[in-house]
Amino acid sequence: MANGKSELATSGIERPRKIVILTSHAFLRGYRKASIHFIASRWAEQGHEVDFVTIGHSWLTLLKDRPRFRALYQDQGNRFQTVATNLRAGAYLPPLHAFSSGNRFLNAANAILFRLYGRYLPHFARRAVADADLVLIESGSALAFFNKVKKLNSAARTLYFCRDLLRSIGAAPVLQHIQADQIGRFDAVCVPSKRLGALLPPGGRVRVIPQGVDAALFDREQPSPYRSGSRNAVSIGNMLFDQASVAAMAAAAPDVNFHVFGAAWNGWAQPNVTIYGERDFESIVPYLQHADFGIAPYRLTADEVYLAESSLKLAQYSYCGLPILLPDLVPFARANGIAYRLDGETAWREKIDAALAMRRSAAFRDGIMTWDAVARQTLAAAFETQ
Repeated sequence: MANGKSELATSGIERPRKIVILTSHAFLRGYRKASIHFIASRWAEQGHEVDFVTIGHSWLTLLKDRPRFRALYQDQGNRFQTVATNLRAGAYLPPLHAFSSGNRFLNAANAILFRLYGRYLPHFARRAVADADLVLIESGSALAFFNKVKKLNSAARTLYFCRDLLRSIGAAPVLQHIQADQIGRFDAVCVPSKRLGALLPPGGRVRVIPQGVDAALFDREQPSPYRSGSRNAVSIGNMLFDQASVAAMAAAAPDVNFHVFGAAWNGWAQPNVTIYGERDFESIVPYLQHADFGIAPYRLTADEVYLAESSLKLAQYSYCGLPILLPDLVPFARANGIAYRLDGETAWREKIDAALAMRRSAAFRDGIMTWDAVARQTLAAAFETQ
């Protein structure tokens, strides 16, 4: 803990904090990492005690993702597992859970189901919340537990960690109502994009803190996973994934290999498209380091252009010096962006050739923050009005 104290001395935080995170993400080896995982890990490394609580899963998860449920149940089912120094992860796994749906009849029932779901936390999570200095609630299903958190520990600071517009991720209307009702009660609302902050309901104490990168991991030299002499493009993540655009790119450039991580692919894929599914972040890094260009194939609307500021993949591609193919609707200001028409693009080969011809540049990473800095700023935002 001596090292943790020295870290804290330079962080602006006067003592180690006990932090609870409520999120739909799972902290499991072999699964992708989102910004919340990096924040949790950095807080733990900085000497804070972090309890990462996964909600939004139940025995129903067996029907959708059997491996994920089994991994959660075996190691973290209604209990904490130590995953690193100062960092524990546990999963609330009831028989059933409320979930968002595109079905309007189910969403009508969800108006009741989510409020019932959010009234209970298992013993391991209740104890952690009751003892916390700070409870972070991530956008999505975790919003249903806000009142329960306040009831268990009215003295704890609360932070709304909002990474996406709820309607963009298909969140149930009741969650959008809870967000609007409760946003003003949070001590801070952290968003990675000024545009996203402007789209939130009024009343929140909004702080804009950009996404970060794991600089140490990206700076580590690793061997290329690609065949020597081959040309390779990489796409990571499943947010608003536009399969049609990637398929059109692959058809236009049969000499380029397209590597798709995280997103599901429906139907037949061209021979030069490889679908990897969900992978742990560390194993994907060499694919980014050695790719010829990155793809950000968002199928988005005007309300979702905040993704240009909040997209984790755009920061990671840029840190690696990659040219990026992305829709023209995304207002991406870095010099490595190559825009294509979201609808009706006919010059796919020209766009790809431009990406292949663009020289990598360390300047593409200018201004990108590390997760260590993002974690410090996020924690400071939660306590700055205390």
